[in-house]
Amino acid sequence: MIGKQIIGKNFTKLLNYLFSKEGASLIGSNMMGKTPQELAVEFRSFLHLNNRVQKPVYHAALSIPKSEALSDAQWLEIGLDYLKGMGFDQNQFAIFRHTDCDHDHIHIAASRIKLNIKGTCVSDSWNYRRSEKLIEQLEEKYGLTPTVRSWEKERRSPTTGECRQLARTGETSTREQLQTVLDQATIDQPEMMVLVDRLTQQGISVRIKPTPTKELGISYKLGDVAFSGTHLGKSYTFKGLQKYRGVSYYSNLNSEEIEEIFSGSDNSQDSQCVDLKETSFNDLFNPKTDPDNLALSNWTDENPVNQPVEDLDNSNFNLIQSDSIDDPSIQLTETIQPTETLENHQQNLASPWQLLRERLIENSSLPSELIDLLHDKGWINADEHNRAVFTLRTLAGEDRGTCTLESNGKFSINPDLKMPLAKTEDDETGIFWIATQHNIERAIITSDPIETLSAIALDPDFNIRPTLYLSIDDPSSFPIDFLRDISTIIVGLKGDEFGEQVYQEIIEILPQAQRINPGMGGWNQLLINSESEINNSLPETDQTRNLVQQELEQWTQGINLN
Repeated sequence: MIGKQIIGKNFTKLLNYLFSKEGASLIGSNMMGKTPQELAVEFRSFLHLNNRVQKPVYHAALSIPKSEALSDAQWLEIGLDYLKGMGFDQNQFAIFRHTDCDHDHIHIAASRIKLNIKGTCVSDSWNYRRSEKLIEQLEEKYGLTPTVRSWEKERRSPTTGECRQLARTGETSTREQLQTVLDQATIDQPEMMVLVDRLTQQGISVRIKPTPTKELGISYKLGDVAFSGTHLGKSYTFKGLQKYRGVSYYSNLNSEEIEEIFSGSDNSQDSQCVDLKETSFNDLFNPKTDPDNLALSNWTDENPVNQPVEDLDNSNFNLIQSDSIDDPSIQLTETIQPTETLENHQQNLASPWQLLRERLIENSSLPSELIDLLHDKGWINADEHNRAVFTLRTLAGEDRGTCTLESNGKFSINPDLKMPLAKTEDDETGIFWIATQHNIERAIITSDPIETLSAIALDPDFNIRPTLYLSIDDPSSFPIDFLRDISTIIVGLKGDEFGEQVYQEIIEILPQAQRINPGMGGWNQLLINSESEINNSLPETDQTRNLVQQELEQWTQGINLN
């Protein structure tokens, strides 16, 4: 059984759709209404219980394979079990059965606002993963054919974007080309070295290297596009080739020797870790020609990494670029320097961006160089109300909407209106993220973009250890598949109920994750407090540095994020 969910604002539009399908029938409800208009009025009549909920509409669809069919009574039982399992135990709902396609399926319309005194809103945190776990239980309970989950697929399905590309241009995506060539090249279950030779003859370069867990991983590159085995499907990983494709592999070499052998075949994958030109995840994701990755260099020699806070105003964020295929070492190619004259600065001060920039520096103590780089990248802007608007992207660098910092300090998500309403299981949602260097070794998870930037400012290892900094407001967008291979995962969400709840859910899926609680005020409050101490202290810099380090270390307990 496959389940899909979406939350929205308009009950009338949803109900009109659910009633409009040929053969649609209302098979269950806890409301009096029998028409779209009656049900919509009834749904809206209880919205006053919680006026803070901006998206009260919950829409879910459950479908079974063509080979199976259920009665209305069976579908109603499944729908009720699904609602209860997703937390809709005191909510208005209506369940519809549709017969307009080959797959037998139902739709559920429900209000996220519970009919209790508090008008509690049903959380959408991790609803995608919770739904998949629940569906597994329902499949077993009702004897339905189990559906292969997204992370279990031997061959990943094309994404929505790839399907559009095929329809628009007739060209198969690089992902599918790689999958097809690998399928053909492994028919006779060759040895690993033979497979590599075959792929090389097809113009595909292969890289085998140890993962952070010291196991061997494999990535493929065709043209300018590289994918990890994981992002092609589990049968294309190094282990999967042996388990599902019968590729034999015998070696007495250690992982470092193997990496040296295979990395010598094509160092150009390393050369694609260009600062603002291509993604920092070349071994894992599709690099793009547009700027996708912000690589932030270390502080300058005058401001070493063990002084993370005291010289923020004088620090330089340098752009990292590796142009040489033979020498993938980091080269500093550009340093952002203030170029505005006082006159120009005064002229631009009234612009929404300039006002926002000053506010972020003054009120949030964020480094001006970091803010300017993000603005140059188009990842942070000001809207007409002088609010900060952050770009949400997939890990492949594709825009997926924005999130806005509201005047009350909360963030609101604005999805990409160009994306389809009904997402497939392979669609990737957007998050706010910044990566330093490539071959990510650790991930630091924060509550929102301001927290992400604050963690970067406080992290003395921010360019020593290749790190992915990301924020999650909606845990359903959490990049689980990518993070499974990261050995160090720091959950630095704020110390509120949401942060603790999300951490407990993360630890179940990613047992290597570690919790660092920055307190209710989060990393930004620590950053503000630290800078305030420095500005008000005597000029004994060593003493100041010790105070800052002590304050930060009490939150980190031996983890490298100080």
